[in-house]
Amino acid sequence: MTMRRLELALLSCILLLAAATPAARAQDDSGAIELPPEFFPPMEDRFDPEAPFEIVPVNPDLVQGPDYQPLGLNLQSELLSPKLLREADSFGFSCYRLVLRQADFAEPGSPNLFALSDIVKRIRALDCEVMLTLDSIGLNADAFMQFFAAVDGAVGGRVRYYQILDNINVHLGVSSYTYHELLKRVRRYREDNAAEFEIVCGGVQGVDRDFIADLVDAYVFDRVDAIAFNLYPDALHLEAPAPPTELVPHSLYDAAAAFAGLKRFGKPIFVTSLGISNAYAPLGVSQLDQASLMGRGILYLLHGGASRILLHSFADTDPNYLNPQRCMGLYAADGSAKPAASVVRHLAPILRGAYPFAPYYLFQMHNNFPAGRDPVYVHHIYRPADRATYLIYWTSEMKLLERTTNLAVYRTDLTPVARLNLLTGENAPPGHKTGGNLTLFAGLPLSHIPTAIKFIGERPNG
Repeated sequence: MTMRRLELALLSCILLLAAATPAARAQDDSGAIELPPEFFPPMEDRFDPEAPFEIVPVNPDLVQGPDYQPLGLNLQSELLSPKLLREADSFGFSCYRLVLRQADFAEPGSPNLFALSDIVKRIRALDCEVMLTLDSIGLNADAFMQFFAAVDGAVGGRVRYYQILDNINVHLGVSSYTYHELLKRVRRYREDNAAEFEIVCGGVQGVDRDFIADLVDAYVFDRVDAIAFNLYPDALHLEAPAPPTELVPHSLYDAAAAFAGLKRFGKPIFVTSLGISNAYAPLGVSQLDQASLMGRGILYLLHGGASRILLHSFADTDPNYLNPQRCMGLYAADGSAKPAASVVRHLAPILRGAYPFAPYYLFQMHNNFPAGRDPVYVHHIYRPADRATYLIYWTSEMKLLERTTNLAVYRTDLTPVARLNLLTGENAPPGHKTGGNLTLFAGLPLSHIPTAIKFIGERPNG
């Protein structure tokens, strides 16, 4: 048979199959399920070629409800007073965390349970979330569950987050296996009591990649509702990667990389303790550098994927400034506000109801002498309530010389309305010129304290 005849024969077979009777086709499709016609509504062409494209936020997990406020604070229950809580509330924090030691609640009906209940009531009266971290020296699962049940019985229903242990990678008696087994018991307690609290993984101190890998292998991140880290960055390893020869477990650059790797679990990532110490050198930094690292760290971590950041402490508790862990507060031991308090107080209103996004507009920055080689970091924040876009910039170089930078924004629908210094709170009209599709700023102050340029106009789109 020639090739031409073979092609005609195949075509005849195809036509015969296509002409098969409906009954025959129904018999062939006897295993098929016929769906009602209304199951798939008719497609509608709603695409508007004139409408701008929406830009997905860099960190969609940050959007938590009507007020996207991500900042919180650790409270030391032994120092907590109504006056202190009112002062803390003036910052606009949305979540408070208290670390409870098992030894303080060892006795049944401990008076500390009544004190805790009162503290939780006062925090909830401020319309803020409560996170309780239940910690112990060792790990006895039976004793811990008694401790957990006593605390939950005193405050149950008013606590949104329970964090199970803290600093679990350096915790006595804790391994990925023992922690997995403890989480099983906590989850069973929640199911048996039809409770609605969320379980937060015990904070991993620093970016301990080996321990994180152990937790993944033990399915720990599958048993919690949020993943948590405790981070205490230093001045040299905040935004930039550390050299391969150095071990820097609290590098925020590495933390952001770890957050990206953990996104596959679909859980929010909390920084349950962010602290920078201003103890005496070499254990700490100056108060001004603490303020810089605090503001930069908050912005960098939110941009990197954290959806809750709780600052280490409200006030220092070591008047001698020798213990680094007791010198991370926003206030000094004598009650005076430190520069970090000013930075957080001015940054919190910007973050309230806002989220970071990838810029849809083009911009360029150029530093003037003598800062020609200083790296500049820029983050972009959008607040839907008043259509405000914040371009926040800073340099990591901590120099005393006065430095300035020039900024060009290629966008006509954004109107600059203010320039805010996060340290002093100075709110000045930003001097600028416009030409064509450019908005030009010359001689903007450049510092290791972030500066915010506020624009009003379009929502993030392109």
